[in-house]
Amino acid sequence: MLYLIDTPLASIGERAARADDSAVVVLIQDGVELSPDLDAPLYAIESDVRARGVTLGAEITPIAYDQLLDLLESHEVRSFV
Repeated sequence: MLYLIDTPLASIGERAARADDSAVVVLIQDGVELSPDLDAPLYAIESDVRARGVTLGAEITPIAYDQLLDLLESHEVRSFV
C-alpha cells in the first residue's frame, strides 16, 4: 500500500504505515519536514523539499512528481494529506 503523508494527519498515517508490512511512504507538501521512524521505503517530493529548504535524512529518497505517478499507478493508495 502507498501512503501519502502530510503534517495534519501525519501521526495517523505513520501508525497505519507501521502496521502494514508492504508499506511505501511518500512525504508530500509540509510532510517533507517529517522524519518518520518506519521500516518501509520512504520518499519525499523533491520540489516540496526545495520549496521548504529542508534537508532529508539518508533514509528518505527524493522523487519527482512523475515518479510519484508511477508509484500511484502500481499501488493501492491511502492518503493522509
